[in-house]
Amino acid sequence: MENLVNLTDEQLQAELKRRQQAQKEAEKKAKESYEKERDKLVTDLVLDAHNLYQLMVNFKTHAINELNAFHEKAKKYGDVRSHSKGGFGLRSENGAMKVKLVRNTKAEYDERADMAEDLIREFLADMVKKRDQKVFNLITALLERGKHNEFNPANITTLLKHESDFTDERWQKAMKLFKEAHNVVLISMNVEFYQKNNMDKDEPIILTLASIPVVEEEEVKANNPVESL
Repeated sequence: MENLVNLTDEQLQAELKRRQQAQKEAEKKAKESYEKERDKLVTDLVLDAHNLYQLMVNFKTHAINELNAFHEKAKKYGDVRSHSKGGFGLRSENGAMKVKLVRNTKAEYDERADMAEDLIREFLADMVKKRDQKVFNLITALLERGKHNEFNPANITTLLKHESDFTDERWQKAMKLFKEAHNVVLISMNVEFYQKNNMDKDEPIILTLASIPVVEEEEVKANNPVESL
């Protein structure tokens, strides 16, 4: 390269322009290289995650189907309660392993519950409010709905326990409607797995990323001495 001192103004301008262009090209290549590496990392991890997700979907479906298929045999041999609606658990003969099918359900009430509420409120206003304010307030409280305008199943169960307290036709009709309106809806199903640890306690086999502890690279090498060579 010629000594810059010996260059003319035109040549200096040309050299400056060349250097600026070279810097831009270098920055462009660095940016492209970074973006290519970033995209490969994101794409590889997301594709791996998708494959793992599909494996877990297939495994969960398989586990639920197998447990449901075995349920009748388990009831026959008394391994699970015959009236169990929330799910059931099975344990290996040596007690070291356990699998649990969890059914999450929700109690709902259809339009007949609205009719029942109207009948009760009418009955309360006519026959109870002036005679027994305490009972009026108690029953009214049991009819209160939650933030999603839904009846509280526990409150309705409590209400039904007092079915025989009044003989009024409206009260009896309302009790009948609440029973008919009740429906249990399955929200979700899950399978949990456990294995006894060295303290003889059931330790869950964690299948969610958020709950899995991070293993440091040094620990991986220590547990896999061949790979660390």
